[in-house]
This record gives sequence, structure tokens and C-alpha cells, in this order.
Amino acid sequence: MSALITLFTDAGYCPDTKVASYAVWAKTAGQPTVRKSGLLRGKLEGSDIAELRALVNGVYVVLRAMKPEPGTKIIAQTDCTSAISALLGTGYRSPSASARVKHVRTEMRKHLRQSNVEIEYRHVKGHSGTGTRRSAVNTWCDAECRRWLKQGRVQAGTK
Repeated sequence: MSALITLFTDAGYCPDTKVASYAVWAKTAGQPTVRKSGLLRGKLEGSDIAELRALVNGVYVVLRAMKPEPGTKIIAQTDCTSAISALLGTGYRSPSASARVKHVRTEMRKHLRQSNVEIEYRHVKGHSGTGTRRSAVNTWCDAECRRWLKQGRVQAGTK
């Protein structure tokens, strides 16, 4: 049986400053939990792009930090269905929006192929407290995003 990695990601976004934050939480048997969060580089065009970049960052963090064996499957969970659609190439808002993220999707697929790792995307309901393990992890990611976003706004000169 191949290994399984559970990955959660989230993003925060400020439309006034275009500052965005991300959080990553990943776990697999026999390794410590990986937690990473921070500010995304550059000014972003919207919250959907922030969520997409957070998800991509999460996969890169998993590949770098956990060094999965060939055949490993990543279950990537996010509260953003448009990020999932963007990476699957299905139903993204408009042809121009889809074209905007095509290179991200292509690069992601390339890295997964090179690592011989599979990925499955799942939607997790956001902002639902800590009643289950999934919601507790998503709540941690959300809190980290808010913390970093506050810092990013201060750096940008707003609150």
C-alpha cells in the first residue's frame, strides 16, 4: 500500500492592500506534522488567486519537507472550490480567468509527475469551528492566515 499524506491549506486576502497570507498543515504516518504559514509574495488579483497559491504552496511544502516516496497520494483539502477547479482545469469562472491560472496548473502537474505522486483535491467546509479533526485543522489554518494578514496590512501601511 502506498503512503497517504493529508494536506490542508487556507489563504487570507485583503482587497484594499492586495496582500495575501497562507497556511499549510500536512501529516503522514511516521513523520512529524508539518505546519507552515506566512505572507504570499507580491500583490494578488483576488482571494481566489490567494487560495490557489496557498494550495500550490502546500503541495510544494509537502514535496520539499516530507519527500514522499513514488506512488504516494496527497489528499489536498481546501475551503475554496475555485482553487480546486483551477487546478483540475474544470469550470473555472471564465476563459480569461482559466487562462490566467493555466501555467500554475501546468507547473503543478509537472512537479507531481516528476515526484511520481498522485493528488486528490477535496473541499472542506470553512469556518466551522473545532468539532471535528478536519474542522479543527481548517480553523488552525484560518487563524494563521488572519494573523499573517494582519501583519501584512501593517507592513502595507493599513490596518
